[in-house]
Amino acid sequence: MSNEMTDFEKQVAKALQRVDAPEDFAERVMQRAEADSFVVSARVPRAWAVLGSWRWMMSPWAGGAVAALLVAAVFATGARVHEEHVRQAQATQQFEQATQITDRALEHAREKLRKAGVDLDQ
Repeated sequence: MSNEMTDFEKQVAKALQRVDAPEDFAERVMQRAEADSFVVSARVPRAWAVLGSWRWMMSPWAGGAVAALLVAAVFATGARVHEEHVRQAQATQQFEQATQITDRALEHAREKLRKAGVDLDQ
């Protein structure tokens, strides 16, 4: 690998060089901060306008709508839990059936080996 800097490394070094701020930088920052504080205070009514869009929550039907959504969510969750329980029960049943089939196949193989004179106890 070469000790000389590549063009890319030179560009990075130049971009990362320390540069002194202009003399009036602090004054400009303070002027901007004062101007921005006005903008922030001017934004407060907009925030209230956004909250005003939630007025529908105060209507008489809003409670019923929220309750209906909660009931629907509970039923959907219950249905999902039931489906998962059924799926797990089916998987358990399939595993037990596969285990029984394997046990019978092994027992059959052991019986054939015994008849052939192979001693499995050693």
